Amino acid sequence: MLEAFLADPPSLTELIKSVFSVAAGFAGVFSAGFCLSSAVCGSFVLRPKRRAEVPDADLPPVTMLKPLKGRDRGLYQNLASFCSQDYPRFQIVFALDDTNDPAAEVIEELKKDFPETDMEVVVSSTRIGCNPKINNLANAYHRVKHDTLVIADSDIRVRPDFLRVAVRPLRDPRVGIVTCFYRACGAKGVWGMMDELAINAHFLPQALTAAFMGVKFAMGAAIVLRRSAFDKTGGFKNLADHIADDFFLGRSIQAAGFRLAFAETVVDVIPDVHSYEEHIRHQIREHRVIRLCKPSEYGGILLLHGFSLLTLRMAFVGPDALGVGLLALLWAVKAASVAWIQERLLDGRVNLRSLWLLPLSEWTAFASWICGFGYNRVVWRGVFYAIHPNGKLTPLTPPLAARAGAGGLPSPCAGGRSVPAAGAGAPTG
Repeated sequence: MLEAFLADPPSLTELIKSVFSVAAGFAGVFSAGFCLSSAVCGSFVLRPKRRAEVPDADLPPVTMLKPLKGRDRGLYQNLASFCSQDYPRFQIVFALDDTNDPAAEVIEELKKDFPETDMEVVVSSTRIGCNPKINNLANAYHRVKHDTLVIADSDIRVRPDFLRVAVRPLRDPRVGIVTCFYRACGAKGVWGMMDELAINAHFLPQALTAAFMGVKFAMGAAIVLRRSAFDKTGGFKNLADHIADDFFLGRSIQAAGFRLAFAETVVDVIPDVHSYEEHIRHQIREHRVIRLCKPSEYGGILLLHGFSLLTLRMAFVGPDALGVGLLALLWAVKAASVAWIQERLLDGRVNLRSLWLLPLSEWTAFASWICGFGYNRVVWRGVFYAIHPNGKLTPLTPPLAARAGAGGLPSPCAGGRSVPAAGAGAPTG
C-alpha cells in the first residue's frame, strides 16, 4: 500500500479531503459518545441526595435581589414564583433603573396579589460600571436585610421549594456560593425553540459533564450567596465591569477561600426570542465571552461539533453511507440524551417539536463558535463594548451624555454618572 501511495501520490486537494474526512468522522463519533456520557454524568450530578428536612427555625432569612429591565414574556409568572416560596422568612428587592420601565407595572400587580410578601422597589440610574445588571443590583444592595442572598435573573421561574433546597449547602460554613443548573422550557415559536435547544442540547450537557469531572463554576440564572463571603470579594464593585459576572463571581468567591456548591434543584429559563438574528447574536456573544474567559478550553469545543463537521464532509467529499449513517446516528443519540435528561432527571417534558430543529441548532452553534474567534466586541443594550481576555468590558460607543451635550443622559460606564431619576436610590412601595 505504501509503495502504491509513493508511486502515485494523491494531489494536495485529495489529501486535504481525506484528512478532513477522517477528522470529521472522528468528531462525529466523539460527539455521539459525549451525548451518551453527558446523560450518565447528569444522572450522578442531578441525582437527589437523601437529606433530612431542615426545620423552619434553622432556615436562615433570605433576601432575593431581582434586577429588571423591560417586560419579558411571562414576567409576572416568573416573579410570582419567587413570591410564592414555601419559606418562613424572605425579602424581595426589585431593582430598576427607570421609573417608567414596564416591569414596574408587573411589580404593582405583585403587591396586590402578595400583600404579605416583604418586597421593595429601588429605582436608580446610578452606575458603578459597564454591566447594567450589576449597576441595578448595586443600587438596591443597601436595602438588603438578611445575610443570605439570592440573585436571580428576570426570566427565571422556580418551584415553591426552591429556597428550602437552594440554601442547604450553606449549612457548611466553608461554602460561600451555591449555584443552580438551569433548563429552558415554555418556548414559543421556532426561534424560541432554538434558544431552548441552545440551553438544553448544548449548554446543559456540557455543564453536567464538567460538574461530574469536578469543575466548579457559577451559573448566573440563580445564585445563593453568603453575604460575608460576597463582601469579602469586594461586592458588586468587583463585578461592575465584567460581562461574565457570574463566572467571575464564582472565581472570586473561591479565591477568597470559600467553596462553591451546586444546588440540588434546577430552575427554569423562559426563552423570549423572536427572530433568528436575535438568537444568533446572543449565541455569538456567549461564545466570545467563553473564549475570552476560558481560552484554553475553547478550541476543544470543536470536537463537540461533529454534526456540522460531518455535514461539511458530505459537502466536500460527497454523500456516502458512512457519512449519512453517522449523521442520522448523531441526531438520534443527541435527541435521545436531551429527552432522557429532561424527562428522567429533571422531571420535565421535552418539546418533541424542537428536536426536529436539532440540525439547524447544530449548524448555528458551529457558526457561533467560529464567529467567537472574531473581534473582541459585543453589542449590549445598544452599546458597543470591547471585551478583554479577563472578561472585562470597556465601552467603544462614545458616552451618550457627551453626544447629547448637557442632556443628563447616562454614559455606558462609571466616570460619567447619570443624573438620577426622581427619588433615585430611595425605595418605593
